[in-house]
Amino acid sequence: MELRVLGETGERISSIGLGTWQLAGMMGAVDRTNATSLIRKAIDSGITFIDTAEKYGDSEQVLGKALTDGYRDKIFLATKVSTDFTASGVKRALKNSLKALGTDRVDLYQIHRYDPEVPVEETLQAIDSLQVAGFIRYCGVSNFTVQQLQQARQILPIVSNQINYNALNRSPEKRMIEYCRQEHISVITHSSLAKGILCGKYERDHIFASDDERSTFPGYSGSMFAKYLAVVDELKNVVENEGINLVQAAIIWLLAQEEVASVLIGPKSLSQLEEAAGAVEALAPNRMVAFRERVNEILDAHSLPPLCPFPNQLV
Repeated sequence: MELRVLGETGERISSIGLGTWQLAGMMGAVDRTNATSLIRKAIDSGITFIDTAEKYGDSEQVLGKALTDGYRDKIFLATKVSTDFTASGVKRALKNSLKALGTDRVDLYQIHRYDPEVPVEETLQAIDSLQVAGFIRYCGVSNFTVQQLQQARQILPIVSNQINYNALNRSPEKRMIEYCRQEHISVITHSSLAKGILCGKYERDHIFASDDERSTFPGYSGSMFAKYLAVVDELKNVVENEGINLVQAAIIWLLAQEEVASVLIGPKSLSQLEEAAGAVEALAPNRMVAFRERVNEILDAHSLPPLCPFPNQLV
């Protein structure tokens, strides 16, 4: 597994990271009995970066169970404060997260979103105090715009921004990617496969189940859904010529940028994990940029609006 440096910390994390949103069943049913083996298989395969959040149902508890027997010390663990960004809310959230995760420290603590109702100074000062106390090693943010990131960095060093970024949502390329490059801030990508659309397994008439969050998202049904799937179908030809599959292609497209420290994946099975983790070795590094450029030619020709279900994630 390739390792990349996180910001200016000197810490090296796996270029493919394990996300845990799916373990709470937010994207359809998942076999919870196999969650521990899935997480440990990811770690054993070389994935050292694991990301969760206060808001991800009981994913922190599920992850905590898997990180026993010495597995905690093998990873770089990230979580987020997601709901109450006041000083007391941050401290309460971290206390609960540490208990759920069964650990005494978090390697990367992230602000899940910018809250205009709570001064970001208050949130970050609380995080700073928790860093001084040894409960947090580094601070990151998630879904922040360039302006919000600039504001946060005036208060506390920010090592990363976790953003919605994939081949069907290129909005971060307008400003965010260049800003992070200039300021040596790492990009961590969530929704890396456009919540499954880039896997290439859906037909135009597919209807997501009512317990699947995608059933309520714009762009995941109707005529726009069909247009996005048409792009995916066209990408298949480029992918097949390289001897890789669509999942690996979507990950490679992101890893072709040095600003991206880790691409988060959300497998619900061992086979999905193995498929995604194989992206690192699927294409030689010296061919990644050229491959990305060929994919961009197709994306540019279609010129579709970003596939992003939440306006506040258009950074």
